Amino acid sequence: MLRYLHRFGFCAAFFIAVIHFAYAKPIDGGGTFDPFLMAFKPALQMSPLPAWMEQPARIDEENAAVEIPIPPLWKQPLISMYALTLVFDDSGDGGPVLEWRSPESGKTTISYGLGELNNKVGLNSRTVLIPEALTREGGTLIVRYRSHFDAVMSLAVRPARENSTAVLGSRLAPALVDENSQVYEDREVSGIRLNPLTGDLRKGTIVEAELSASVEHLEDTLEFLAPIDGEVEGSTIRLEALGLDPEAKLEVQINNKTAGILNFPCFELDDPSLVTDWNGRLILAGWRKGSLFVPARFFVAGENSISISLKRSEMETCREVYLRNTAIHMRFAPRPFTMPAPNTKEMNSAEVPSLSKPDFSIYENVIPGQ
Repeated sequence: MLRYLHRFGFCAAFFIAVIHFAYAKPIDGGGTFDPFLMAFKPALQMSPLPAWMEQPARIDEENAAVEIPIPPLWKQPLISMYALTLVFDDSGDGGPVLEWRSPESGKTTISYGLGELNNKVGLNSRTVLIPEALTREGGTLIVRYRSHFDAVMSLAVRPARENSTAVLGSRLAPALVDENSQVYEDREVSGIRLNPLTGDLRKGTIVEAELSASVEHLEDTLEFLAPIDGEVEGSTIRLEALGLDPEAKLEVQINNKTAGILNFPCFELDDPSLVTDWNGRLILAGWRKGSLFVPARFFVAGENSISISLKRSEMETCREVYLRNTAIHMRFAPRPFTMPAPNTKEMNSAEVPSLSKPDFSIYENVIPGQ
């Protein structure tokens, strides 16, 4: 594991924002795949019932829960599954619990907690894909937050259609793709608590080195020390950020030289995680993945300093910013291959492998059935 150092700063003033959900005006043509939206602050608001929804949601104040009726899938043949996006103020107590209730299966727990443990990160967002096995015959989706129900800001239930896809690589396990082509892995939308991606990994000439997997509070600058042994051809800095204003920037310096600004994927303006603060500014809830390519010229043999600095925008409300799963991916030059010299005393020329012949064969009839 690579070592890291903290350099602290502060924001001149921090305002506690009152969050409310930003609703777009309905546009014709959505039909079957229209979402169901519900906001709780500053006042209870609910979107018109979409075509797939037969009954409105119900708030159970006594049990600190919201109940959302989901009709059987056979009534909507174009819909395969449903995805829930929940925006809430994460106080580090584990977050809301997600349950399912139906006459056939009774009560089932989908997620024992959508939030952080022991990390009070503020405005958070989680998207969970509801299993088809539960929704096939219909039932009730339940969002419960006994210890902190008033922390729930908004929720959205969106229908999804199933599609087959091929995946390159053995580690990626995509389970959901949104309209902005953002890919969610199964561990992200299954409702399980996300563990830090700790440890280093080598894949051929690629090394994925952990800088800091745990949640880190970014006040001004975080500095990491990365020892490098070998010839680096290029690298990327990758991390996840929460609380970052869309106009703010994360600047990366390598050995006190500015390497660039971390890039974050664009987002749709009807993303359920996009909310407005008390000043009417759009902000994004939840963790976002960022990356930056860093050329080889920035690195030196031995110990390297990697700094990530927060550059706030002029008009933002100075929300707390957190980082996690911060890592550096490096590509090293391959080591030259040398053919071992044959032992001429024990091997004749016929036993020496010929480099002019391929070590594989290609058959003419490679298509099945020919």
